[in-house]
Amino acid sequence: MLENTHLGRIQPQKNPCAVVGFLVFCELASGFVQGYYPPLLAKIADHLGTTDADITWFLTVQTLAAAVFVPLMSRLGDLFGHRRVLRIAIISVLIGTIVTALLPSYPLVLVARVLVGPLAVWLPLEIALVHGRISGESARKAIGLLVSFLTGGAILGTVSAGIVDSVSPSLSATLALPVVLVAISAYAVFFKVPESNSRSRGRIDAIGFIGLAVAMVLLLSGLRLASSEGFGSLSTIASLAAALLVFTTWVLWELRVSSPAVDVRLIVSRRLGPIYLTGFLFGMVVFGGQAPLSTFLAADPAATGYGFEATPSTVSGVLALITLLATVGGASFAYLAKLIGIRTVLILGAVLAAAANLAQTVFHAELWHLWLTSGVSGIGMGLLLGALPALLAERAPQDQTGIATGVYNSLRTLGGAAAGAIFGLILSVFAAADGRFAAIEGYITIWTISGLAFIGAVVCLLMLESDRPSNEPSPPGFHPEKAGSSGFNNDKDAL
Repeated sequence: MLENTHLGRIQPQKNPCAVVGFLVFCELASGFVQGYYPPLLAKIADHLGTTDADITWFLTVQTLAAAVFVPLMSRLGDLFGHRRVLRIAIISVLIGTIVTALLPSYPLVLVARVLVGPLAVWLPLEIALVHGRISGESARKAIGLLVSFLTGGAILGTVSAGIVDSVSPSLSATLALPVVLVAISAYAVFFKVPESNSRSRGRIDAIGFIGLAVAMVLLLSGLRLASSEGFGSLSTIASLAAALLVFTTWVLWELRVSSPAVDVRLIVSRRLGPIYLTGFLFGMVVFGGQAPLSTFLAADPAATGYGFEATPSTVSGVLALITLLATVGGASFAYLAKLIGIRTVLILGAVLAAAANLAQTVFHAELWHLWLTSGVSGIGMGLLLGALPALLAERAPQDQTGIATGVYNSLRTLGGAAAGAIFGLILSVFAAADGRFAAIEGYITIWTISGLAFIGAVVCLLMLESDRPSNEPSPPGFHPEKAGSSGFNNDKDAL
């Protein structure tokens, strides 16, 4: 088979399985990079001579940069080609990891972390590339693999950081390993992955993207301030109020322009809206619940009346169990969806996660209780982890797959940031008399909220609009004449 490139040259047709394999490696590298740096933060701070408080910006700067880059680059991928923008994102991350490994100075390292921000847009662009090549069960399996290898890569990165550091001659040498994996990913995307042919019509809504970026940064900054200073502080209130004002203005603008940065009507439609809301609730628990679980496990029962005085290895083991089972769930959801349907899989995942969190409010006196509930929660969250973006990619217009999944990623991040601030506030409200630790009621409240969040997800999924018969009208923003265009070929069941 031969294909025409955009330059008119004839090249061999790429094998779908091979292309997906290269993209899966990219997600493994992405997860590895995300999991590799946190265990090394103390050594990085010591090497650069910065404080423990200031080094938190090492991770925060990347999160804020991702909030800006993900929606922008996702939309640019829809407009100008997903592989083209993925190449730019990978080169940015490669430069960022190289500068980070050199450790020139803390300000320059923070600039490098900004360059690593586009790492978060790899997955939305890859999902768009996959959906341009294959569809149906094959696409679901491929997306499940992408999500699972991202999660598995994070585990591998976290474990590898300590091992590599123990035998490495210097910190720069330790930090060189992510550079190698990103460089291999760059080779794969530049030489082994073909471009998609599907293009969104329209122009770049510069004002819309600037407004969205400002709103996201203000909101994430406000939530970060809330977690450290409380929701009552003047800086927190000012930041969140400014975010609300900018976001409201942004929505009004997006509803007026002919070619919006984000199709707001489509985002809130019954066809996609419940998926986005479920993603936000899911992000709350998966990103916001790890810290409370860790502190509960490590608490000294003699002083607090709860906890197990767990060692770091035990805490890591419980978190690794959740992540491992989530990886399995993400990889296997497509096989289960073939039997019971993808919406039923999503509801099952939310029910399992809700049951695990609510059970934890009652059963937390023995360590095995936490192992069991964490395992059930991990399976449930894994089904959501894989099936949510897969269903979103199926339902989004073909020429908006990138921005659709990019917005989903951003909402998950916002959910985690909101939960981190709210859960921190809850633990402070339930603090013991001396303020050294939170009472058990604080953790029970967090687990209850987490369980209710997943029950809310079930309600959202039950409200999800069913797939329309072919003679029904398309939703706003859906262009059927574009939906059939394939980014690679017409072999839709190649995997």
